[in-house]
Amino acid sequence: MSSPTKRSDSGIPVGRLLIILSVFAIPGLIYLGVFRIAGRVKIVDIPIVGEWQAPDKTWRIVFRPDKTLVSSTSPSQPSASQAWTSGAGTYSVDYFGTLWVKLNNGKIYSAALTEENPNRFDLIEFDTLVPTVFEKVPPSESKPPDSPKESPG
Repeated sequence: MSSPTKRSDSGIPVGRLLIILSVFAIPGLIYLGVFRIAGRVKIVDIPIVGEWQAPDKTWRIVFRPDKTLVSSTSPSQPSASQAWTSGAGTYSVDYFGTLWVKLNNGKIYSAALTEENPNRFDLIEFDTLVPTVFEKVPPSESKPPDSPKESPG
């Protein structure tokens, strides 16, 4: 009969070593993965609020701070082909800089906002993939009327 093997007191047991390494290795790998993904993602923050005009069409969109919008054609009566662009709707901008526009009539549009052209975007209709270029309308510089000057005398 063989005698039981005696455990040596020198060295660290393999089980403990694996537990200690996994405590440091798993969070380290998670950190490296998150750091790598975060380096690829660019959060785009383009101010969209305001009035935008399609230069080649009579289509205007006003984006409001409360995530609603008003889309309209020229002040005159829109033609039948442009009637679908008039109305209200909502919009949102995701973390990647994609503008999503949904009109109340069900039409959905998207546009990629870029830092290189913050005053321009191509709004693409989701169903037909037809783009429409929009440019930001500069705010009007309304000066207060001159106050009447008192005549000396």
